[in-house]
Amino acid sequence: MEATINGRLVELIKALKMSNLAFAKSIDKSSSTINYISDGKGKPSYDVLESIFTVYPNVSRDWLLMGEGDMFRKSAPSSNTSGDSYLQDYLSRLETQFKGLLAEKQSIIEDLKSVIQYQKELLGKPEGVPNSQVVSQGIRNTPFQVIQGAELGWVFKKFGS
Repeated sequence: MEATINGRLVELIKALKMSNLAFAKSIDKSSSTINYISDGKGKPSYDVLESIFTVYPNVSRDWLLMGEGDMFRKSAPSSNTSGDSYLQDYLSRLETQFKGLLAEKQSIIEDLKSVIQYQKELLGKPEGVPNSQVVSQGIRNTPFQVIQGAELGWVFKKFGS
């Protein structure tokens, strides 16, 4: 068992199977505050201790403050429902963010497909033009200007047209 409150806080975070960052977020404090305490550079403030005991009511105050007794109270289960709740909320937010990014990616793919189809129609060849044909027709030597269409993304326009 650790002799200092800083060491006991480090033990508590390990027992909760959390990183300093996750623990800090769970008690609504900055990670730098928890790192500062964990590194032994300062003692936890009253606000930090109050947050710990509010979020984790099963943590023994005697143990954390004075090093006496067990880490967790006997009457409360040693599982961390608050920590689990925080992790579930965090996972839910990540899932929502992932779904949004996936939908955005799909939208971009559809836009690019539309641009490709539009360009094929401009060329008059739905199957596309092989590179050898493009070079032999001199299309690569023709100056083009890039313009942005309202709904089609990037479109190429021949100068002088």
